[in-house]
Amino acid sequence: MDERLERLLRRQLAEGFSDLRGADAAITLPVSERLLNEILAEAIPRSVPINELHVTPEPDDRFAVQFRVGTSAFIPRVKIALAIDRQPDLPAFPVIVLRMETTGLMMLAGPALRLLNALPAGITVKDDRIHVDLRALAERNRLAPYFDYLDELRVHTVTGALVLTLRGRIT
Repeated sequence: MDERLERLLRRQLAEGFSDLRGADAAITLPVSERLLNEILAEAIPRSVPINELHVTPEPDDRFAVQFRVGTSAFIPRVKIALAIDRQPDLPAFPVIVLRMETTGLMMLAGPALRLLNALPAGITVKDDRIHVDLRALAERNRLAPYFDYLDELRVHTVTGALVLTLRGRIT
């Protein structure tokens, strides 16, 4: 980003976007599977021992997730089926809850990840639920000040894409 534009945005943010007061915006943003996986690859801290992560958005708010814990080729890839169980309710509950639909031995994926401390900050596993704290992730990526202007955030999936619906306002 051009440094002049970045300075302007930082100044507006510091002033509560006073020059844009009254703005109200809504956007539906489809994110392709390819872009989603590029974003995830960049976002996962190097200290997290998850490799070869690939998320495939499927119809009806579901994901197929594959990854390897560690770098050894002898450790099999973990495959998990996830479904969106609860949407965020901003600002009180900035968490999306995913339910693991995987059965059998793959149900051990959640406990295995917890034991290995493999999950980044803001992501926790409780039984068969994965809680993703979107505010914590925004803070880690220095986006929390912008997050404060969101009134609504919904996450849905279709074949091959994650679809975000965002609504925000500046008062």
